[in-house]
Amino acid sequence: MSQLVTGDAVLLDLRPARVPTRMLSAMIDVALIAGASYLWNYVVTRVGGSPARQQAVSLIGVLVIMFGYLIAMETLTRGRTVGAYALGLRAVRDDGGAVRFRQALMRGLTFWAVDFAIWTGFCGGLICAAVNAQGKRFGDLLAGTIVIRTRAPRGPAALPPMPADLVPWAASLELSRLSDELVTASRHLVQRFSRLSAYPRAQLSGDLARQVAARTAPLPPRPLDPEVFLAAVIVERRRRETERLRARQWVPTAAELPKGWR
Repeated sequence: MSQLVTGDAVLLDLRPARVPTRMLSAMIDVALIAGASYLWNYVVTRVGGSPARQQAVSLIGVLVIMFGYLIAMETLTRGRTVGAYALGLRAVRDDGGAVRFRQALMRGLTFWAVDFAIWTGFCGGLICAAVNAQGKRFGDLLAGTIVIRTRAPRGPAALPPMPADLVPWAASLELSRLSDELVTASRHLVQRFSRLSAYPRAQLSGDLARQVAARTAPLPPRPLDPEVFLAAVIVERRRRETERLRARQWVPTAAELPKGWR
């Protein structure tokens, strides 16, 4: 995570793109540009004309494709190209705002002039991004932009509902002896039940259930599978923590305020 402060003094938590992801995104864009340039040269050759005319038209078309693609795409999409779409990236200003034509122009010119230029061994931007703390290439430094990831990691699965017949027992549980480490391990296991195969799932559930049962009381009203027991304990602890936090965030209504405050 990278924390940036906007002009309105708002703190933003952004996730800068990593260098390998940016490399793959740039390779996709370069491949598209190369394909479009080849197609343009093929069309010019088929149309015919004098060799000098073909070379001039081909050169102009390739330059327009090279610079126009990056600049136009980032301007119209506010910081995204086809490669960025494919990898879930977006270029934004250092204050978190959307990229405009000025930033897109500077990024596009610098990409071919320095970052991916022959005199830098096509590695200028890679080296700069590798040594920069926020993964910026030369174009980002000059334009005042940063490339961030727009795809959030997949969230954990929801906790299962509490069985109706276990609600009274869960409400009477003594949970003060449970350590935070044991609760965290149990919650992670409960939320990942569907992703585990049968044997490790049963082994981990049995081990954690024994540890949790040794630190809780009373015993359940009926024999429970370790998975059901862990889920019930975690759901009940989550309910109690939610109620405790809600009590702290209590806001009085107008009728509850003193007369001078109404």
